[in-house]
Parts: sequence; C-alpha cells; structure tokens
Amino acid sequence: MKKFQFTGLILAVFIAFFAVSCAGSKGEAEKTIDSYVELLKAKNFAKAWEMLDNESQEVVGQKKFIEDAQNISGNAMFLKNKPIKVNEAGDKAIMETEYFGQKVAFNKLPEAKITYYASKNDGKWQIRLQERIDQIREEQKRDSIEIPIDPELIETAKLYKDKIEVKNLRNGEVDFGNGLSQYMMDATVKNNTDKPLSYIGVLVKFMDDAEQKVLFEKTFFVIYTRQIEEIYPIQPGEEKNIIIPGYDAGDIDGNWTGKLQWEVNAVKVATPAELIKIEDLKLPKKK
Repeated sequence: MKKFQFTGLILAVFIAFFAVSCAGSKGEAEKTIDSYVELLKAKNFAKAWEMLDNESQEVVGQKKFIEDAQNISGNAMFLKNKPIKVNEAGDKAIMETEYFGQKVAFNKLPEAKITYYASKNDGKWQIRLQERIDQIREEQKRDSIEIPIDPELIETAKLYKDKIEVKNLRNGEVDFGNGLSQYMMDATVKNNTDKPLSYIGVLVKFMDDAEQKVLFEKTFFVIYTRQIEEIYPIQPGEEKNIIIPGYDAGDIDGNWTGKLQWEVNAVKVATPAELIKIEDLKLPKKK
C-alpha cells in the first residue's frame, strides 16, 4: 500500500448533469460546503471527517482524507468559490473554485483544481469525496488482479527463500491524531541472492495469542514488478521498505491480538524484459 500522493481533485464527468435547482437546496448545500471548508482551514479534520457521507468514509478512509484535507487547508486562503450548482432532483451539489493572488497561475493547471461535492442523504446534506472515490475505485480494479501462486513460483521460492530477508513485518493501528487512525502493514525486504527478483510473495499468518492456531492467512506480494508504474525488480543486495495492505483485527476470525508469523512462499526471478525501465525506452512525451 504505497503512500497516496495528492494530485489534486479533477472535475468529474457528471458535472454536465448539474443544473441550478431551487434556492432552498442551493442555500443548504452551500452552507454545508462553507462549513466544511472552514473546518479544513482551521485544521479541525476530525469534525470535517464527520461531515462526510458514509461511502466517502468507507472508500477513501481516514489516511487519504487527511492527506487531501491538509493540502486543501494549505491552499484554501488562495481559493475563491464559484456559484454552486445543484441537480434537478435537488440532492447533489457541486462547487468549483479558482485560485487568486500569488497562486492564480494554478488556474491553468487542471490537476490543481479543487472542487467540492455534497449530497443529500435522509434529508441531510453531507460532503461527498466524489472524485477521490472514483479514483480509488479505478485503482481497486487495477490492483484487484490476483497473481496466481503457480508451482513455478513455489519451486523458485524453495531455492531462494533462505536468502530473502523479510523482517520487521508489522500490522497495527497508525494514529494520525484528532481521533483518526487506520490499520496498515509494513515490512523490510532484502534480496541476498545473486538474482534480480520481480515477485516476492510472503505467506502471512495471523495467529492466536498462544501462537498455536492460525486465524487467517494470505500471501502478500511485497515485491510486484509493474513497469508501467515504474515499480521494478529488487536487485541483488538491495533492501526496500515496503507498505502492504493491512487488516483490522475485526476482519479476522477469532481473537487476534497482533501475533504474526510469515515465510517467503512465492518467488520469480526477473526476466530481461522486466528489467527494462520506462525511462530507457525513450518514449515520445505526451503533448
């Protein structure tokens, strides 16, 4: 799970469906967005979090929300709101912004645009992180592809597992302050073989307190070459600190108290093609 980099909120396609609605809906939606922005300016992220709709909280999560909120907070003083738009049904609203002052040049950068969304649920207006939800859904589609644990990966692991260090593997709650937290897993991986490795899978076992019973187990690919994203094989002697998907103890069957056991169980030696870096291809730059 790599750190989510804030790239700016890009205007969603469904803006085309928004139209000016009744003054009442506009007023309520605008007040909701204004209150949300004031909380971000004051860095009261815990209260701002409470203003999100359920789907935004569940899909985006607190960590990504805080990263975006901190970025918006730092830029809010340079933003001017455009007139709010509400759809014909009166249950969805959108407010675009534009930069002024020393950051007015940002208006020419679509990726720097910050747009606020609100939706009406059970008669109450809430903030909706629509673009971040859309972005995460797309990433989930891409990342949901499972790497098959085929016999070749297992046999290769038997040859090299003793020379692959996976240490300091942890899964726990990370506190971001203001009562916000998230569960994450991380580890350090070192390749002590004489081969570049494109895949390293680690079988992680979530144990009971006595470390006698396996409550849950899953293979996590801590090294997974994806050249298109500039993620390359781990080289001989190279050490990497990685972050991988974590699990809340509540998702595990049984009374899990944090005990983990792990072993390397799937390895692939990198092919010459997997060692090619995107920058070495000298592809034409996008216009």
